[in-house]
Amino acid sequence: MNLKRIHSTSVVIDDNGVLILGDSGSGKSDLALRLIDNGATLISDDISICRKNSNNIYLYCPPEIKGLLEVREIGIITVPFVERIKLRLVVNLKSNNNERFPKDSCFRILGIKIPIINIEGKNSSAVAKIKVKLNEIRETI
Repeated sequence: MNLKRIHSTSVVIDDNGVLILGDSGSGKSDLALRLIDNGATLISDDISICRKNSNNIYLYCPPEIKGLLEVREIGIITVPFVERIKLRLVVNLKSNNNERFPKDSCFRILGIKIPIINIEGKNSSAVAKIKVKLNEIRETI
């Protein structure tokens, strides 16, 4: 199997795909909105399609929700979107995440390991934390 649908939101930041995981109501779409406001572009909201190609995972959107983002207290809005973006980072939204010095961790999708961070998505520093981790990943490539 080279394809997996995941309950998540995904965006691209400087050609780096970011897959945002979390329980319903954890702030996936809200974090995506803040990332978009800071220069990211939507890939998919609510469901992301992960497709394996060689040793990489690429992110896509189901056709019926392309360009749609749910913004609580406003509704569903239309935003620019892109697809076929290489996944570089998984962000897992956790509440009360107080780990000061976390160990490097990976998330396995379709047999491929992807770096993962656990953050409190509703914190004002969440966008900066994602950008810092992406910079760290770029330095190791």
